[in-house]
Amino acid sequence: MSYAAQIRMLASMVAFHAGAVVLCLTLFLLVSAAGLFGGVSILFYRGIADLVALAPVIFVVLLLVLRLPWVAQFLTARDAAAATLVAVSLNLTFFVVGPVTVDRSVSVFMLSRLADAQSPQTAEELRQAFAERYLGEWDQVGRRIQEQIASGNVEQASEDHYRLTAQGTSFMRTAQLISRVFGGDPRFVGLEQPKQQDTAEARNALGVRERIMPHE
Repeated sequence: MSYAAQIRMLASMVAFHAGAVVLCLTLFLLVSAAGLFGGVSILFYRGIADLVALAPVIFVVLLLVLRLPWVAQFLTARDAAAATLVAVSLNLTFFVVGPVTVDRSVSVFMLSRLADAQSPQTAEELRQAFAERYLGEWDQVGRRIQEQIASGNVEQASEDHYRLTAQGTSFMRTAQLISRVFGGDPRFVGLEQPKQQDTAEARNALGVRERIMPHE
């Protein structure tokens, strides 16, 4: 294969994959707006369901594109499968970083309070708004409990009492490992270190007593 032919094949692959990503995003936005899986209450799972349903549609469309003579000479069905996988993966990444983060982020809530405020807010006013609206009026703790029950990480032990399932315990081990590897805040995964005692307190806790040696 000549150098020019290699360049054309590479350009065709890039354009083919880029087109698949744009097609996937367009269809993803359409089915999201149409509420294809509106019965799924958790946004993250709803988005995954949308993308799983779209994957075979995208693959079939790309196979039809391959029937074009100028495309067929460079690409095969294997490229259509690869482009579908890339398109779904990139759209899932966009969905998690964008819509899912906005839907759940405490930082976004704080920014929205500042955007709605008629004057600059103090940190205490933001804390009060968080406690009264986010935790109280919107019951975001209750929402997350129900989401984790639906995910299988939490179960109800008794009335208004909850505990981790075996799956939830396994998830927390994974979360702690990820936090260690990437240097995340250990407090969010239950790895907060106890406050260090000063030297004298530590020695007392261990039963060590300094001895005063008498002068000769």
